[in-house]
Amino acid sequence: MKKICILVEVLLFSVVVLGQNGQAPTRITLNLTDDPSTSMAVTWRTLEEVEHPQVSYAPASAWIEFAAEARSIDATSTRLNIDSVQAVYHHSVDIRGLSPGTEYLYRVGCDSEWSEWNPFTTADIDNSPFEFVFFGDPQEGIKEFVSRVFRKALMVAPKARFWLFTGDLVPKPERDKYWDEWFNAGNFIFSIIPGIMTPGSHEYYYRKADRTKVHEFTRLWNVHFTLPENGIQGLAERSYFVDYQGVRIIMLDGQSKREEQAEWMDNLLKNNPNRWTIAAVHQPIFSMGKNRDEKETHDAFMPIFDKYGLDLVLTGHDHVYARSHKLYNDEVVTDKETGTVYVVSVSGAKAYPLSFRYGHLMARTGQNIQLFQVISVDDNVLSFKAYTVMGKLFDHFDMEKKKN
Repeated sequence: MKKICILVEVLLFSVVVLGQNGQAPTRITLNLTDDPSTSMAVTWRTLEEVEHPQVSYAPASAWIEFAAEARSIDATSTRLNIDSVQAVYHHSVDIRGLSPGTEYLYRVGCDSEWSEWNPFTTADIDNSPFEFVFFGDPQEGIKEFVSRVFRKALMVAPKARFWLFTGDLVPKPERDKYWDEWFNAGNFIFSIIPGIMTPGSHEYYYRKADRTKVHEFTRLWNVHFTLPENGIQGLAERSYFVDYQGVRIIMLDGQSKREEQAEWMDNLLKNNPNRWTIAAVHQPIFSMGKNRDEKETHDAFMPIFDKYGLDLVLTGHDHVYARSHKLYNDEVVTDKETGTVYVVSVSGAKAYPLSFRYGHLMARTGQNIQLFQVISVDDNVLSFKAYTVMGKLFDHFDMEKKKN
């Protein structure tokens, strides 16, 4: 049966390849860099090897003269065998030297085949107001059910500067067909709104080596995304940080080197010039899914969150919704005291029953519900709004800090 399934996948892949221009850019993705005010990362894929893959870009204008003035940068390319049956080619460019707070147009491709022109906007150098969207685990039913979550998020927050994901993007990370669902669901949105993401448990997979199971990180993460590499050694593009208009956003890999990441985060926050600090990690600090309790994540990271008074921690994994009161040292504190709000959310079609182990710490919970969250920052006020896939407001709160 396994051989038959593999043969069917080979045939289906061949049909897809025959029906496409192999040099046409697909899966075009924007990612924030370590300096989002002056740079942007772009990644895409072709089914065939191409000569001189490039990104062309120029400041946006109201007419088409920008195209004649565009600059081009050569891409870095990677050949990869997917599903052990077909070689594909991934290309990436980190565009540097851009002007802050500026809209650009870009396209990707080669001399014989180019994409359409797509827009992106660099971050401002000051602490101007902005908003972004946060998604918990997509993972299941991506094409069928998660597509509408992404589309509704675009409708509710069309001016979001970026989208943030806390892992479990796909169910089986080494199977290209699930990544195809991912890019089908995101469609053109991924080419116009930058993403930042941290891996979840499903970005790791088990393979047998010498009759033992080995826990490995998927090869398909780093070829599909071009993320910052300013974290600890060995977790490039998995654990990193971005400073965006007065907010420090720390992305953590909850599956690997937790103690090392905690030490790195401790050093990172000693001299933090930003007013607001947000962390994102796949596993919840306070598990709200039935029969779950991520003590290793809690014990490694929460002392640092408490020490530096992080404002917000975004997580997934439990396939429920839960938003805590402001907490410090595992206890509820008042709004005027130092503390952190912890959020668990889910955007996909897989649900777990709620657990009430930490129910006394929670301000709002929900289950069997697909959500996205719009987070806006305006000087001394951070506003959090959770929406259902129907676009209805499900939960909200504001955090306020004294003005400097």
